[in-house]
Amino acid sequence: MATVPVRSFGPITVVPGSDGSRFPFCTTLFIDDQVKAVIDPGAGIKALRSLREKASIDLVLNTHYHFDHIAFNYLFDTARILINEREAECFRDRRRIGALLGMTEVYGGQWVDGWLERIASPDTAQSPYSPQNNHKWWRSTARLDGTYAGGDVMHFGTVAMHVIDTPGHSAGFCCLSFPEYGVVYTGDFDLTDFGPWYGGTDGDIDLFIASARKIGALDADWFITGHEKGIVSGDEFRKKLDMFLRKIDERDHKILACLDRPKGVDEIARCGVIYHNRLHVDAWIYMWNLIMVKKHLRRLLQQGRIVEADDKYVAA
Repeated sequence: MATVPVRSFGPITVVPGSDGSRFPFCTTLFIDDQVKAVIDPGAGIKALRSLREKASIDLVLNTHYHFDHIAFNYLFDTARILINEREAECFRDRRRIGALLGMTEVYGGQWVDGWLERIASPDTAQSPYSPQNNHKWWRSTARLDGTYAGGDVMHFGTVAMHVIDTPGHSAGFCCLSFPEYGVVYTGDFDLTDFGPWYGGTDGDIDLFIASARKIGALDADWFITGHEKGIVSGDEFRKKLDMFLRKIDERDHKILACLDRPKGVDEIARCGVIYHNRLHVDAWIYMWNLIMVKKHLRRLLQQGRIVEADDKYVAA
């Protein structure tokens, strides 16, 4: 795979993540201004160490608490760490991560205790398809120096950054706009073939759609996705956003096709609508798959397209 070149918009540098910015890596932004800031340090160890050597970083800002957007916070040990106010508790009490990400809902509180023990050790065996046991969870959530909120405008010197409240992917997820440069960092409105992700307990399908449309309506020349696509022109982003959101309806149709007879939630989840069954050996992949299926079932019930009886669902 060809290396994606680093591109800058004035003092805003786009740093592509490892493996094409595929999960569990993400695109990082570096703001080289009077205040030097790193946004979503998930690009990978090599790129972020290079940034740290290039400049004394004053500020690290996380758009939300998910692993791929906070993983390398720990590298910037002299910088102030900020996250949105809705998710700040994740850095004050890691059990909150367990509640928001779905662990408590699917496995219970004791499972969260075991997870905390696992991530506290750098020697814990890793999971096959998710970063659930990665020690970076422990290192990069160890400190919080401040919060921000949707509607805030942050000034780094010449650069002004507008924080846009965009819940749905997570409860506190925010996108970042730099109007002077015609640039928006869209994070996990990422246009990937996988489609929208709302797999945590705090994810919400309707809010995801509304927030994505809100971002697509912005008058920007360039959109920078957190994964894979990277820098996308305004026209291309808006066109591909429709295809991206269409995945939600496709998932609805797949669930309806699966309901040829009454089925319980677990059986429906094993139809492979979100994640292929072979990936379910990973406890987090199974967890996210189950939660997303449950959200679609609630959506289909509200639309009157399925009916529920005795904890089983069937097409109406």
